[in-house]
Amino acid sequence: MTSTEPAPALGLESIVKTFPGVRALRGVSMAVRPGTVHALVGENGAGKSTLIKIATGAYQPDEGVVTVGGEPIGSATRRLLQARGIRAIYQERQIAADLTVAENVVLDKVPGRFGFVDWRETRRVARRRLQALGVELDVDRPARSLTVAQLQLLEIARAVSFEARVIVMDEPTASLSRHEVEPLFRVISQLRTAGVAVLFISHHLDEVFAVADDVTVLRDGEVVAQGPAATFDSDSVVTAMFGRQIEQVRSAAGVYAGLEPRLVAAGVATRRLDDVSLAVRPGEIVAVTGGIGAGVSELARVLAGAHRHSGTVTVAHGAHVRRVTSRRSAVNAGVAFLPADRKRQGLLLDKSVADNVMLGRQAVGRNLVMTPRSVRSGALELAPRANVKTAHVDVAVKTLSGGNQQKVMIGRWLGVDATVLIFDEPTAGIDISSKFEIYEALRGLARAGAAIVICSTDFQEVGQVADRVVVMRSGRIVGEVAGADATEHRLIEVEMGSELTAQLRQAIEAREAVS
Repeated sequence: MTSTEPAPALGLESIVKTFPGVRALRGVSMAVRPGTVHALVGENGAGKSTLIKIATGAYQPDEGVVTVGGEPIGSATRRLLQARGIRAIYQERQIAADLTVAENVVLDKVPGRFGFVDWRETRRVARRRLQALGVELDVDRPARSLTVAQLQLLEIARAVSFEARVIVMDEPTASLSRHEVEPLFRVISQLRTAGVAVLFISHHLDEVFAVADDVTVLRDGEVVAQGPAATFDSDSVVTAMFGRQIEQVRSAAGVYAGLEPRLVAAGVATRRLDDVSLAVRPGEIVAVTGGIGAGVSELARVLAGAHRHSGTVTVAHGAHVRRVTSRRSAVNAGVAFLPADRKRQGLLLDKSVADNVMLGRQAVGRNLVMTPRSVRSGALELAPRANVKTAHVDVAVKTLSGGNQQKVMIGRWLGVDATVLIFDEPTAGIDISSKFEIYEALRGLARAGAAIVICSTDFQEVGQVADRVVVMRSGRIVGEVAGADATEHRLIEVEMGSELTAQLRQAIEAREAVS
């Protein structure tokens, strides 16, 4: 470092951390410069969470030094680091839902005198902090009434209210839609301009390259790549993360074109969907995508028999055709459904991996009564097929990473040979390594003849795995793009093109009505 360079806002020097039987960090060094965004990436188990906890004082390193503004911090506790301006915004919200926006913004340092809260000052401080970030919120509004994106911005306002020197953002976009990410990025830009350093952890590489100035890649507790973001691209980051190149292979164009469709939706309509028709052939992966309000998730539930609708949804096996009218009829027709909210709608979190992975066989009426031995035996067969990484199948599924929880749900349906699989946001909140493993699992299921529908608002994701991408807007299908051509730019072009066409049509109709 030259004398003209400012000291790192946050420095981690030769950090070592060991847990019983596991060396989580092996001499990790990283410098987060003032007024920059430093991205930290790596697959689950790489050591990101441990490093974040050391950086914020939740853990003490076994070896190494934490510095703030170039000053070494001995016994860097959470309280001490907060006092030095290190703030963290975790993936799990730290919001008091029954308090107002103003109260949440000043939650840890409420203005007051002589033991009494100064409510006028509380509102004034909250408004000032929110306005400084360009966030418009009613400070008297209850926090429970806010959207997920607004809650995220509220937490940032709280962090900045402590005159933060460094803000650690752990997966800040994990629960945000594509459109909700844009305000967050604007706030990050404002923080950078104000000289605040941001340590940004994300599983989405497109986000990393959109905001980061510097990148550190961890693998197995070690730094394997580090430098300016401009010196990396997605391929080089992924190669560093895994230690090898990752290739995605689609089905050859037209290989299943001559086959009769396995899943057919005809004239489907709900409150949000308007005359949607779709056909998916055996061995084909079709992605359905769109923005907020497009009806993507609602279509997933309709296809899986989980949402009432007009029109028809049918599953064909040769000459035998079954109509999907309910979840039970869908399961009997061989339709597997993986909902977006796996924790609340897809898994029994307190039950074991074995119990969860065997639910599919119970759902279709096989082995309604199973002994613990038969459950474990079946799980030992299915979990490896789904590439579930776990010490044993008896652990509670809630202890697994998001990627492995998703693989448990995939394994559940491998046990019943489902011929149609409907995935709603299949890789939400999942690390990059698990995403590629899930993509490969989907490709393997397609090669075995399953018809697969992926409903996702992640334009980058659908272009990586689908043979065809169907684009929706306002409850209607507005275009289709071949998987190989489904770049994020092309998909946005199709989506927005439909909006411009609709606006033009409305203008013409209005003009004709006047004339």
